[in-house]
Amino acid sequence: MQAAQVESHEADVLVIGGGFAGAWAALRAAELGASVILVDKAYVSRSGASTMSGGITTCPLDNDDLDVWAEEFITRGAYMCDQRWTYQLLEGQRERVKDYERWGVPISRDADGNIRRFASRGMIKVRGMQYQPKAAMRELRRRVSELGVKIVDRVCVTELITSDGCWPTSGSVAGAVGFNVHSGAFVVMRTKRTIVATGMIAMKGTHRVDNDTGDGVAMAFRAGARLVDMEFTFGGTFNVLMKRFDFPSYNVAIAHGARLINAKGERFMEKYDPVRLERSELSHVVAAFAKQMIDGNGPVYVDLRHVDDTYWPDMEKIHRGGCILLSEQVPDPRIHPLPIEPTWGMWASGRSGLQIDLQGRTNVPGLFAAGSAAKNDATGSHASAGSPTAFCNVSGWHAGECAAGESLEDQISTLPDHLLRDLQEAAFAPLSRSRHSKTADALHDDLARLESSVVAGLVLSGERLQAMLTVVENVALLSAEIRAEDLHDLVKVHEARNVAECAGAVYRSGLDRTESREQFFREDYPMTDPSWFCWHGIRRGQEGFIFERLPFSTEGVRFPTQNLSSGLGPIGAIIRGEALQGSEA
Repeated sequence: MQAAQVESHEADVLVIGGGFAGAWAALRAAELGASVILVDKAYVSRSGASTMSGGITTCPLDNDDLDVWAEEFITRGAYMCDQRWTYQLLEGQRERVKDYERWGVPISRDADGNIRRFASRGMIKVRGMQYQPKAAMRELRRRVSELGVKIVDRVCVTELITSDGCWPTSGSVAGAVGFNVHSGAFVVMRTKRTIVATGMIAMKGTHRVDNDTGDGVAMAFRAGARLVDMEFTFGGTFNVLMKRFDFPSYNVAIAHGARLINAKGERFMEKYDPVRLERSELSHVVAAFAKQMIDGNGPVYVDLRHVDDTYWPDMEKIHRGGCILLSEQVPDPRIHPLPIEPTWGMWASGRSGLQIDLQGRTNVPGLFAAGSAAKNDATGSHASAGSPTAFCNVSGWHAGECAAGESLEDQISTLPDHLLRDLQEAAFAPLSRSRHSKTADALHDDLARLESSVVAGLVLSGERLQAMLTVVENVALLSAEIRAEDLHDLVKVHEARNVAECAGAVYRSGLDRTESREQFFREDYPMTDPSWFCWHGIRRGQEGFIFERLPFSTEGVRFPTQNLSSGLGPIGAIIRGEALQGSEA
């Protein structure tokens, strides 16, 4: 292999990931006078889930009683949260909404020009707004550029730099390395503080956000960062219509009054959650969908005949005609219900991830996290429509603020002499390997097949989790052996390694948790065990994986914590055809 050109950068703060969380982190750090690098393996403002986030975000306004909103988030999240984060999320998001308004981001409005707000999915009182995420991201990119942030597009980050050259580290994180996916240059970014904001963990090829492969989470985990509640990464969403078309946004459609019906025309969510119906937790809705298929009541349809008068004009304005284009290709959805399909698998949305404090710090010195790469402690096990993007905005802002403040009082670490050379060799090693019977694409196919069945992903057991873990362990081994044919292939090899790393943490955590809770269901442990009312941590130690049960914070508690979970887990109840506990609330 020919020696790669080396590009070296130094700054106070490095932000990895160019979605909402990363852009807000970079913006805030730069506002405070820190020098900032913002890097993305695709294009800052266009990659990842932020621009595909459905166009709904939590929308608290000045006249809202945040105690009412916080109580609903806390109780719907089964008290499995840090209540200080709940208030920080709501207070911060109120300011971020004002920023989007001031910047002229398109927002759905009523006849009087006020923000039109909708009941947020999973909630009764909390409200969300419909906006154009692509426009918001374009504006964020423009503003961070104006503040002098060094934007580095098309660089695949392969590893975090540790001050002692060890993973896990006993020192600190001191930046990251990677390669330019076009030129092949080796890119070194040495910084005082590093923020991981690389988005969700997902299999490549099973969701429309194809480059959210858990890269930052995997790198932080290798460096010794603690992950929490990884088994709650299991989740579902709706994203494919009639196997051919993207569904514009389930969340938006439901907010406007759409319904789900089965082949008999029955609005089946009436049985499981008669108050919130289709606005129940997404995992519950997908489980109910699967139950209809198990019982022979499929296919399931999204029924747009009941949406309000603003739905179609808003779709045309906010989504720039995407729905109109779809309606030209299929029977008129104003008249004919449309078959809709779910996915189920690794889909974090803040229910799991890197554990952070109120300022975005992880347990590893020098390393921060924000957005969907981090655990959203504001909402616990619940991820209502809008709260994941709100958490991206607010956690990014706070991580950027703290990282900037700390970096201005610190120095860039001195590194072991061999470290950067070793990291460069590791980044490009697949290009020099002999041909292998497996390819990078084949590894991703092996991983994607783990999520080929919605029902099999919903209904887990120790045996199934172990079988899944065996697959990802094999992929991890093969990622260290297979050849990359070119730079594009090289990206996919590193992605396969990272997906396998994250999936391994998910499946190991699932095996360690001997109960069922929220969207995590083990048929061999179908009941909820009150002793598991805690944060469930996993991290790498020098001699293997370390599992921890961490008590919820008692600081700043305004609503006394209640360990309410008992009996059959909600997924198990739905599969058995029972109504959810608390659905009458």
